[in-house]
Amino acid sequence: MRSSFSLLLQRLQTSASFLGVSPISSSLPSTSHRLFSTTIGVSARKKMPLLTDSERTEQLSGLKSAGWKLVEGRDAIQKVFLFKDFNEAFGFMTRVGLKAEKMDHHPEWFNVYNKVDITLSTHDCGGLSQNDVKLATFIETIAKK
Repeated sequence: MRSSFSLLLQRLQTSASFLGVSPISSSLPSTSHRLFSTTIGVSARKKMPLLTDSERTEQLSGLKSAGWKLVEGRDAIQKVFLFKDFNEAFGFMTRVGLKAEKMDHHPEWFNVYNKVDITLSTHDCGGLSQNDVKLATFIETIAKK
């Protein structure tokens, strides 16, 4: 009895050959290798340290004056942004998303129409890090545009 994966692979190979595409199995080793090396890269990355007390005082004060607040019950900062309409909110989220992807540091966020609620915390270290300050500062810069 064949596994469902084997049947799926066979169907994909048949479809690929029908369409004139090279067989899928020939690309599996390189794909598996890429996935394996990516996994190793992620697990081997250096853990980001928490902000020190002096860094918190110095770097979070500017963000607090811009409307960021500490989240009760966890080591995180949060701010709600309001825009003219959904299009403006979505454009803002896109710019933040591109920066977050480049930094490999992704926000927790919630969007309804013109409202974007963002929470930042570094999960690797269990609290606020330089990455949160850097991303929040970037967010403030583009929100003013």
